Amino acid sequence: MPKPNTSARAVTLRRLIRSKKLALEKAPPGSLRVANIRGHDRYYHVVSCDAKVVATYLGKDRVDLTRKLAQKGYDRKVLDAAERELEAWELLAAHFPDKTVEEVYDTLAPARQKYVTPVRLTDEEFRKQWESVTYEPGYFRSDAAEYYTDRGERVRSKSEQLIANLLFRLGIPYRYEYPVTVYVDGKPQVWRTDFTILDVKNRKEYYLEHFGMLGDAEYAKNAFRKMRIYEENGMYEGSSMLYSFETYDVPLDIRYLERKVRRTLGV
Repeated sequence: MPKPNTSARAVTLRRLIRSKKLALEKAPPGSLRVANIRGHDRYYHVVSCDAKVVATYLGKDRVDLTRKLAQKGYDRKVLDAAERELEAWELLAAHFPDKTVEEVYDTLAPARQKYVTPVRLTDEEFRKQWESVTYEPGYFRSDAAEYYTDRGERVRSKSEQLIANLLFRLGIPYRYEYPVTVYVDGKPQVWRTDFTILDVKNRKEYYLEHFGMLGDAEYAKNAFRKMRIYEENGMYEGSSMLYSFETYDVPLDIRYLERKVRRTLGV
């Protein structure tokens, strides 16, 4: 089991700290002051000059500077919070044991193992426990097309139906549109990845996202943005993410996806 400081959260924090430090280096000097005068917000650029503090009014013609100064103030707070949180992660990691209670069994000699009942669940017990988790399903519009999988659940497209049926046929446990928390610009958001799948043998979860309309420019733009945000959260293709794609002219190649899934999970 990896130590806490190697977790996706710690990786995300380190990346965030680097990006915010760079942003602050490029930010304009001074800070933003906001005053409410007779019910109206007034913005001022505050700088220190010759041991004096000078506040210059920022009118509507200087909204770009106002925005940069506001972002600078926010970035400073985010940087401070991220550094404090990372420090806590690293402190925990320094005191984290070399092995977990589940790993003690692996340190025993085979002659002892055969007479011991380990704490670690069997693969079947672990699978059942994972599959027993309940969650609120995603919302479907009343006029949305209906597609049902071999497992009897509703999905949003024919391609997602094919993917679900593939996972079911391969005996791979999965959850459809299971909520996952990602951090966007330092703020947590709950997303629903298309499929969360389980590598039972290695006790590892993967997320499978299908992008089915890449022929649409706006859809493609949002798809690439999602992939970037996943990476910013330490969720990389082949490591914890799997992607499948299609366009209007090039449909989902389910056989190619099967090879990818088999190769990743070793099934």
